[in-house]
Amino acid sequence: MNKKLGTAVFMMVACAFGPMTAVAQEDSADIDITGSGEKATHECTPDSTVEITGADNTVTLTGECKSVEVNGTGNKVKVEATRSIEVTGNSNSVTWKRGHGKSKPKISRTGTDNKVTQEK
Repeated sequence: MNKKLGTAVFMMVACAFGPMTAVAQEDSADIDITGSGEKATHECTPDSTVEITGADNTVTLTGECKSVEVNGTGNKVKVEATRSIEVTGNSNSVTWKRGHGKSKPKISRTGTDNKVTQEK
């Protein structure tokens, strides 16, 4: 399948599933999630940078992510493993299981009532 046709088919299929989209670039490990009130699960690779933008989304990230950034309000994110977590906005909740190796992830919070906790 030629690259342009594959991209067009992907875009048509992605549009059919509503307001939440996840875009993984063909030559990149980036995962961009945008939406409101949606539920999604994505698998990270050690090079994945994840950006979640929106409101009241529930996102589960499996595998090891390089970084996770959450922007918006009322998002709930579960992360299996990451090197860094950045949260901006209000009332977001991020739960992480582990960092990479023996290190805990670097955590940055901006906004109000954002929670970043380790799963027990």
